[in-house]
Amino acid sequence: TADVTDITDFSATCGGKVIDDGGAEITAKGIVWSTSENPTVSLSTKTNAGNGTGEFRSTMKGLTYSTKYYVRAYATNSVGTSYGAAKEFVTAELNLSNFPDLSLSGSSNCYIVSKAGINRFPAVKGNSSTSVGSVNSVEVLWESFGTSTAPKVGDLIKTVFYNDGYVGFQTADTFKEGNAVIAAKDVSGTILWSWHIWLTDEPGTCSYQDVDPLVMDRNLGATSATPGEVGALGLLYQWGRKDPFLGSSSISDDVEAIEAKSTISWPSAVSSSASRGKISYAVEHPTTFITYNDANYDWYYSGTSSTDNTRWQSTKTIYDPCPAGWRVPDDGSNGVWNKAGFDDQSYDSSNEGMLFGSGISSPATWYPAAGYRNYYDGALSSVGYLGLYWSVTPLGLDAGYLFFGDLGGVYPTFSNGRAYGQSVRCLQE
Repeated sequence: TADVTDITDFSATCGGKVIDDGGAEITAKGIVWSTSENPTVSLSTKTNAGNGTGEFRSTMKGLTYSTKYYVRAYATNSVGTSYGAAKEFVTAELNLSNFPDLSLSGSSNCYIVSKAGINRFPAVKGNSSTSVGSVNSVEVLWESFGTSTAPKVGDLIKTVFYNDGYVGFQTADTFKEGNAVIAAKDVSGTILWSWHIWLTDEPGTCSYQDVDPLVMDRNLGATSATPGEVGALGLLYQWGRKDPFLGSSSISDDVEAIEAKSTISWPSAVSSSASRGKISYAVEHPTTFITYNDANYDWYYSGTSSTDNTRWQSTKTIYDPCPAGWRVPDDGSNGVWNKAGFDDQSYDSSNEGMLFGSGISSPATWYPAAGYRNYYDGALSSVGYLGLYWSVTPLGLDAGYLFFGDLGGVYPTFSNGRAYGQSVRCLQE
């Protein structure tokens, strides 16, 4: 085994020399490495540098920073596999400044990633420069393709790390579309903040009539803008919360739909109360659905028939779930859908949704009937039957939203209780 050289935080180079094949041709040679001593070729962390005798060099990729590894050369022929002496080395400390900063156009609660690689963003509350506090660790809370296929841990986000005020993460070597959430924790393990990583091609824009800003061509969390594709459904949000919940695994109409598969078992919903119906609780429990309370029918608990209207606003707040440069839209007479003239038109029962085109949107834009999560138990419902899209606009104790259904009718200024989980279609700031 040769000496290890070119050691960085994520890679290193090593090799070896096969002097004698023992009378049987060498069919494979290379290096194998592990964080445990004396690694063998049964591991996936190995290279194949060809056949025959002679010297070779290979690069180890996808290593973890500041970690001790063991590596040794191997050679295989028809008799078996032989190994050189193991060499040990420690990868370099992480230098996140070498990697792209996703917040260059502004910090947010959602970052779009469209290709494989390593990225970073500052550990600040979304849409602000306010630190989340003293970060002790970071971890991936969940990953999902948004389909009925269950991902394995690391299928979307391979590694996550924290250094010098930045959260860094490495996607899988082969880029896959989907969604994930990364959380920063303090020394006691309490979540300080969490961020949605949206792995998709760069979303397009649509121009609506009489609406000055552009509107995104897909739902927040969707990996497609194509009618009939399950990837177009996207994620679901409770009003005023920054963290997403999974949508359906299918576009087929089903009163109680089956949610998309993910890497975790999601916790049971909890009822809103003085201790749980708080923004601080929602921040610390980003995967917990908070059901309504009888006083204001909101997940936010005030103890009276009043609520907080500052969670989402026309001026983007720290709880807005849209990426930088985008926000949850307005409703009402001056709202996006009302001004654009969203009105009655044919429901597409084959693709389960509505296509708004000529005279409304250019290019035509697809709104799937993604259904919703019930305000009383958090269960998915009415997928393929109803489309419900949040706005920032308060309407009494409710909030305004776009509503349409398979029986026809489009209502751009409907209202609903804020504990429901509904779709979001972002408006350009």
